[in-house]
Amino acid sequence: MSQRLLSIDAQIVSFGDDFVIKVKNSETGELKEFVTVRDYAEYLVQSVNSSRCDNFVANWLPSPKAKREHIDLIGMQLGMMQEWMDKELGE
Repeated sequence: MSQRLLSIDAQIVSFGDDFVIKVKNSETGELKEFVTVRDYAEYLVQSVNSSRCDNFVANWLPSPKAKREHIDLIGMQLGMMQEWMDKELGE
């Protein structure tokens, strides 16, 4: 019996001083765009919680249209969110 895997693929696209995080959900085929890391993270949690798949993976795709400063900012914000979640879960 094979397990089904939910894949959430994300890519950063910069335009001027702003960016969007483009996301594709492998289970639903849904395409979304988010302008904050928090909105992306909330979508990720919602997708996992509503999925019928056995497991999930969040992938960052190559982002050739992203500015280095946006990649660094998003990485820093994701790291801060992970630290907060670890404290909340007592890890």
